[in-house]
Amino acid sequence: MSLSDSVARATLNLYSALKFRPASSTQYTILSSLTLVDHAGTIKPISLATGSKCLPASHLSANGDAVHDSHAEVLARRGAIRWLMEEICRCTRQASEWIEPKESGKWGLKASVSLHMYISTLPCGDASMRTLAAAPQDPAMAALKSTSPLPVPEENAAARGRDNYSLLGVLRTKPGRADSPPTLSMSCSDKIARWCVLGIQGALATHILDAVYVDELILGDVGPDSEESVREDCERAFWKRIDRPALQSDSLPRPFALHTPKISFTRLDFLHGRAQQERDSPSSSCNESICWIADSSSRYEVLIHGLRRGVGDKQRLKPHLRPLVSKLALFGLHQQTLTHLSLLQIPPGTTYHEMKQAATAYQAAKLILHAPHHPFTGWVVSGEKWENFTVDGVVSSKTNL
Repeated sequence: MSLSDSVARATLNLYSALKFRPASSTQYTILSSLTLVDHAGTIKPISLATGSKCLPASHLSANGDAVHDSHAEVLARRGAIRWLMEEICRCTRQASEWIEPKESGKWGLKASVSLHMYISTLPCGDASMRTLAAAPQDPAMAALKSTSPLPVPEENAAARGRDNYSLLGVLRTKPGRADSPPTLSMSCSDKIARWCVLGIQGALATHILDAVYVDELILGDVGPDSEESVREDCERAFWKRIDRPALQSDSLPRPFALHTPKISFTRLDFLHGRAQQERDSPSSSCNESICWIADSSSRYEVLIHGLRRGVGDKQRLKPHLRPLVSKLALFGLHQQTLTHLSLLQIPPGTTYHEMKQAATAYQAAKLILHAPHHPFTGWVVSGEKWENFTVDGVVSSKTNL
């Protein structure tokens, strides 16, 4: 069995062991994981998630307690960030097989360890546009598109979902369906492309971690006759559209650089994938997501509308009831990790946005990526309004809004 199939198999076996089932037998979902592999071929999934919808722009949380984007790839990445910070804390008691201190004074993956991302189908956005264009159209959606004018986005601006899906290499927002409320979340293709430059760890964890890059993307639900064209689409979506002189390693602040993960495919079927569910009858997407994080005391969480299932409005800000992958929960873990390592102390009242902005090298690299006349100039930013909270979940009165 190839390494890509072995990683996919480990993910699928883990998902089966969790015994999660969509609420209806006709519902499908998308599965994603991030997995470490060492030089001996030992495989360790560190995060796993299934996907559901994003919160509409009108329903975002100012406290950081709700997950805005619940697509599987995004949740798996946030789970991996949590595992990495928790593993750093565990290293003060016992050496890790996977991470180590670096010359920069931060932590990172060992040189002998690679990072693999599995996705059960093509990511939304640019990587899947040509495949969608060739697929049979949903009659209701085709009628909606045929009666609704679709403005061509200005140069480097983001297109809405699947609008103008014949345009390749452009930024796209979620969701794909034209009849869904708009969001401020970029497509997974766009986010993966940005991770190829900035790493998966994000701005906040950059205070603790060197850039962490995906070495291989393993995609399911791609027929053998389509592999070469899909590979071409993925390479364009994830790095070729941003491979410009401004992003060469000598232009980006260290340790950032443009990385080009290997694109692999697996024929292993995901039990609750759309293709499997629609073999017998029409299906609909599951509105729940699961988040699993390795070495966690929690078995897994089920999220719905960005919150833990069963948690009401009066309980949602209680620390033990927040989603472990929410901005607020990761902010708290970030502060605990800094304290654990006797590093930078966060002054009282510091906001999540301020801590992200304090990651100066990360922000400088992001500015280059989003520079004028660059393909990512039109990146939709939710802004400080949704990051202006303290580690206690209190919306700060100091603001530059």
